[in-house]
Amino acid sequence: MPIATVISEQGARGHMEDFHFLDLDFSGIGTIFGGVYDGHSGSYAARYAAETLHLYFLDSAKEGVSPSGAFCSAYQKVSDDLKHQDSGTTAATFLLEKMRIHIANAGDSRIIVVGDDYVTQLTIDHRLDNAEEFKRILLSGGKIDYPYVMKGIRGLMPTRSLGDEYFRDAGVIPTPATFVHEIRDRDGWLVAATDGLFDEMDNETVARLCREHTEPRLLAETLIREVLTGCAMPDNTTVILVKLD
Repeated sequence: MPIATVISEQGARGHMEDFHFLDLDFSGIGTIFGGVYDGHSGSYAARYAAETLHLYFLDSAKEGVSPSGAFCSAYQKVSDDLKHQDSGTTAATFLLEKMRIHIANAGDSRIIVVGDDYVTQLTIDHRLDNAEEFKRILLSGGKIDYPYVMKGIRGLMPTRSLGDEYFRDAGVIPTPATFVHEIRDRDGWLVAATDGLFDEMDNETVARLCREHTEPRLLAETLIREVLTGCAMPDNTTVILVKLD
């Protein structure tokens, strides 16, 4: 079985809005389910997603729904549950089974796979520097004050999220992007992290550090140390690492 670890640091922020879930024996059949959730306007939405999204996923999977369909259903149900809350959260989730990884994300938390001499991003960054998301927001009637989707005097950077009901009619949606990755012999690491990591380091820099380590906990501590020492005001940062080889 692959070995994995998770690390989470508050950084320079006044409070912690990152949450995560990691189960190395999900549903008791040896699959791995992981997710990182980066909250905003409070921690409620991220905490709630970390506690419930995998349960909604499992309910759908038991009914025979495909992993991609189960992710879409779970994201929508969590978002619906948050309808009367003011907070929201991004999400990046994965299900690892045998030699395949099922991926889903909404927002700007990210998942990558690192190999010997390559790095592959498995998620889509849902921000306004994504041309397709920029166009979608405008077609939805949303207003833009880059890098924010605007409604009234309030702005939101991610163009997809769970919760954030206030921004729904501005085009912010909970629908995730989904992807399936067939694990290759040279795939070494799966990295799932909030934007506290990827706003400070690009994929290639993270991949280089991955190749310098063989033990997940030491790698996690190295990544966090790089964030904390390389940024004057480090964000909440959460990283899940799975060693694939």
